[in-house]
Amino acid sequence: SYRACIAGVLAGFGQAVSRAEIARAKAAGGANDDWELTRRLLAERGVDASLAEVTARFQDLYLGRDGVEGLCARETLIPPRDVLARLAARVPLGIVTGRPAADAMRFLSRFGLADLFGAVVTRDDGPPKPDPTPVREALARLGVSRAWFVGDTPDDVNAARAAGALPLGVRPPAAADDTGDALAAAGAVRILTDLAELEDLLP
Repeated sequence: SYRACIAGVLAGFGQAVSRAEIARAKAAGGANDDWELTRRLLAERGVDASLAEVTARFQDLYLGRDGVEGLCARETLIPPRDVLARLAARVPLGIVTGRPAADAMRFLSRFGLADLFGAVVTRDDGPPKPDPTPVREALARLGVSRAWFVGDTPDDVNAARAAGALPLGVRPPAAADDTGDALAAAGAVRILTDLAELEDLLP
């Protein structure tokens, strides 16, 4: 839904961007802040829009406005809940996301996931990845010193490495073909295609 919002905001300014181009921008790094990434993609097309305006349009598309359903209503859960539940029964789980806290918690509540995660660190808590601060905050909230960090962008991998966590990559749906290469180049020790693979990897 966030990538659809990026495309939607650009369309509102009369600009087009493909899913592959968004994936490539994510793979290039420095793109964990979707609002800023959207503003940057507009700037590359010669559109001068403030971050505040871009953010407002993005959130209108995501949350909905004036009776128009937001894209958040179309979100689906990628890994089955039972996979996450089995993982949570074995190890403490946390989330580090570039979403605002309200958006993150709305999603977790909608899909009945909130009780599975002992820490949810959002953009409201500090600088975005690839800064390691939010990953370190998640470790502190979970009360652990070692962790695996699963992410779908080089920013995730770089943040994990800098925080001392073991970075694992996972290919996002509809990603560019070279996403796995970008994750490996950033230092992911393994590229997953499904979070269920973690069950076999855990000791």
